[in-house]
Amino acid sequence: MNADGIAALIAQAGHGDPDLRAEAAGELPAAMSGQPDDPALAALIPLTRDREAFVRERATFALGQLAEVDGPDIRSALWRRLDDEDPETREEAVRGLAVRRDPRAVPLLAALLEEPTAYVQTFNAAAVLADPRLLPSLRSYDPADPGVQEALQACDPAAREQRDAAAWALLEAVHALLPAADWALYTSRFETNLTLVLSTAGHDGLTWNADALLARAGGDPERAAALAAEAAEAA
Repeated sequence: MNADGIAALIAQAGHGDPDLRAEAAGELPAAMSGQPDDPALAALIPLTRDREAFVRERATFALGQLAEVDGPDIRSALWRRLDDEDPETREEAVRGLAVRRDPRAVPLLAALLEEPTAYVQTFNAAAVLADPRLLPSLRSYDPADPGVQEALQACDPAAREQRDAAAWALLEAVHALLPAADWALYTSRFETNLTLVLSTAGHDGLTWNADALLARAGGDPERAAALAAEAAEAA
């Protein structure tokens, strides 16, 4: 987004029409630079305190889930919404803290999981937080439900260790198959999926979801590595 577009969004965040403020809240994360003095972030945080509940909810969601940034000001803004009169805003604040791996969010997220209905975003937040104390709440859900199995695996230390070992074996196997290539594994700060990336001459930026690749290979790192190497050579 160019400077004029960012400036227009920031101005819209202060508009008298709450619908336009809510619209700005949803779009401001895409305009963020990640710098401490980011004007887009400075415009979004006040919207989490907006007089209209639906604007607060949209802004808290945007700050918590869409803005892949962290810091004391962001966490403070999210914590202030834990006492919000609007339940949806409160839930967004909890999830926003959880995906920042704030340990104080564990009992709050567990409480959301004890509700009669939990949203997939709550399971995703549990997977990112990856705290074993969430397991009792998660085990009351059907593992086949969207997001539940991933959360169970992430919060279970034994399952997480097994997954990490398989991913490491995959990385070693692709290095053995294509030793001249630059292979790496990484995960986003706000996500749980492991990404396998190949960066070498002619194949810059090829990526695979490592978890999905291992699943395709029946959990066999050697087979998963062969699938990645075949795709890389065919690219």
